[in-house]
Amino acid sequence: MSEKHSVFVLDINGKPLIPTTPSKARKLLENGVAKKYWSKFGTFGIQMLVDTRKETQECVLGVDHGTKFEGYSVVCDKENNFNLKLDLPDKKKISKKLEERRSLRRTRRHRKCRRREARFNNRKRDGFIAPSQMVMVNSRLKVLKEIFKIYPITHCGFEDVCFNHAKHRWGKNFSTIEIGKNKIKEFIKSSGVELFEYKGWETKELREKYGYKKVSEKAKDCFEAHNCDSLSLAVNIINGERIEPNNTLYVMDDTYRPVRRKLFDTQFKKGHTKEKYSTGVVDGIRKGIIVGFNNGRNGKLVGQTGGSFYFTQNKSSRLSSVKKNLKFVSSNYIIKEVVAIPPVPEGTGFLATI
Repeated sequence: MSEKHSVFVLDINGKPLIPTTPSKARKLLENGVAKKYWSKFGTFGIQMLVDTRKETQECVLGVDHGTKFEGYSVVCDKENNFNLKLDLPDKKKISKKLEERRSLRRTRRHRKCRRREARFNNRKRDGFIAPSQMVMVNSRLKVLKEIFKIYPITHCGFEDVCFNHAKHRWGKNFSTIEIGKNKIKEFIKSSGVELFEYKGWETKELREKYGYKKVSEKAKDCFEAHNCDSLSLAVNIINGERIEPNNTLYVMDDTYRPVRRKLFDTQFKKGHTKEKYSTGVVDGIRKGIIVGFNNGRNGKLVGQTGGSFYFTQNKSSRLSSVKKNLKFVSSNYIIKEVVAIPPVPEGTGFLATI
């Protein structure tokens, strides 16, 4: 299993270096020349407290884009160091909220009150992306920024998603990726990373060439859902030879969005007063952030009532705890699950497919 260099390293200025082994990281910490550091994915690393060499080996990122789920794999010096599956925001729910907001805003313009004037030229700006699409782009950028922060990425294998919309009408979901992909490309290139683009059929050929299996259930939290493709792209760039997957897969949940206030109700309340709306912030803390309490419970912050906070550990129920028992607030990304990738059984896998 490829887990030898599993600890990422930052230099004294916070710039990423090649990952190291847990034993070497432990010695550096004991000698006082490094300090502990955790990424927003919850992975452990160290930051050097003394000057070190700045040279780094080749480090490649593979990105498998999707409509609802995506895969990211990092390969440094012929070793798979990191795998992440991203659950993207639900675009249908976001679009529904935006349509409701638009309807309320348009209704308000017919009333005798303060209002925002209609803007008819806001679709002619260069590089404009609809708000619902921008949410998806920002979710992807959030992951890329953190990966570039902890790994010295030099090359990136990028699946260039495209679809012939003039010829076929059943590929509307592809537009979710197509519209924002140029923003992603611009960010990668602006970070000084060399970009390699692949078509979907090329990714499939590479996956079969290197012997990585793929499952048809895209929502499944396993390496074979999306990371088999992302690792194939990274491997093809760095050496063109099969690399065994890391034994850990991180599953990041970015589906939650805090409830925002509505601009206007369709009807006035009795006495011409309006109810207090949620602003997406609770006592100065953004909703959706991870909170922990003295009783050992933790979860995503979703609201408040009186002197208590509401938080959730799953999508079906809410828990509450007294505000004074709040122990910590974490800005880490929400890692839904850490999945162990089983080793390839003897006599199967790559050698069996040749």
